[in-house]
Parts: sequence; structure tokens; C-alpha cells
Amino acid sequence: MEFVKSVLLVVFGVLLLFFGVTFILWALFVIISAGLYVATRLFYALFSLMECPHCSKAIKKNALRCPRCGSSLIEEEPQEELNPELYARVKTFVAEFWSTSEEKLKPGTLLADDLGIAGDDGYELLEAFCREFEIQNVCEIDASEYFGTEGCNPFEIYVMFYYWIFDKEKFDNSGSDTSLTVRDLVKSAEAKRWILPKAR
Repeated sequence: MEFVKSVLLVVFGVLLLFFGVTFILWALFVIISAGLYVATRLFYALFSLMECPHCSKAIKKNALRCPRCGSSLIEEEPQEELNPELYARVKTFVAEFWSTSEEKLKPGTLLADDLGIAGDDGYELLEAFCREFEIQNVCEIDASEYFGTEGCNPFEIYVMFYYWIFDKEKFDNSGSDTSLTVRDLVKSAEAKRWILPKAR
């Protein structure tokens, strides 16, 4: 009888130890996970980041396209039909200017983010576009608003750091430049005047 009691006590002790260790490990896992989640949220908030809904990587809040997976972050809105003839002409124009395939060009294709047109190339594209499609109000076009500067500015990181410390609003909006799409070019070509694209 004493032997049975001893065995039962040993079994009970082993089970208690097993469940005790399991509970402690589970509690540690929950605490560490919660800590990592809070730290991640704080990091995102501090540096104005968000999580890409497609690949879950950290990206800027105002990004139009995820730099990691390439997925578009623009919510597609119902769009009116484009003039098919002008749409075809604009696609041909952009494809020939940038030496790319027309099949790659869609109405929502971003000239800067998707095609990589920047700086002087953007200026030249808009200049040629205005000549080709007889845009009247050329003086209202500011190419830098859509294409920025070409190449990498080594001082930009210091400017962004200054904004982060002293002007959070400018830091948050640093990636929210108006983007130009193929659709925008078609609409301007149809009106024969520059129509300001909506900020995205």
C-alpha cells in the first residue's frame, strides 16, 4: 500500500512539475509576445510607419506602393471610361519615351513609382507630352511636384531627421507627393489642358 502511495505521489509530482513548467513557459511566451507587439507599435508610431497589408513589412504610412513586395497601396476607386483612342496614343507616347512595353502600362500605372521616371526625365516627358497633345496651360505644370529630383541627395537624411525632431507634420507628409498616372495624362490630353491630378 505504501508503495502505491509513493508511486502516486511521484506521478502527481511529475505531472505538477510538467504542468507548472508548461504554464511558466506559456506565461513567458505571452509576456514576450505582448512586449514585442507594444514595442513594434511604438516603433511604428514614432517613425510614422505602418504594416504592409500584403507582406507585413514595415513601410512609411504615406507610401503608394510597398518597396518590399511591390504591391499597390492605393485604394482603387471606380473610374470613368477613358477615350480609347487617346488612351492608346498616350500609352504609345509613354512607352516610346521610356523605352518600355505598352503591355506594362495600365490606367493606374504610376510614372514615378512604377516606371522609375524622375528628375530631368520627368521634366522632358511633360515637355514632350505638352507638345504632342497640344496642352494649353503649360505654365501651370510643376514637374518637380510629380518627379522630384533625380538621383540620391546625401543631405536628405539630415533634413528628414530635422523634420522628425522639430516638424512631425512635414515628416509625416514627406512621402505624400502627388503622383502622376497614365490616366492623368489621358484626361489632360482629352481636355487639351493640364488637369491637376488628385493627391494620393
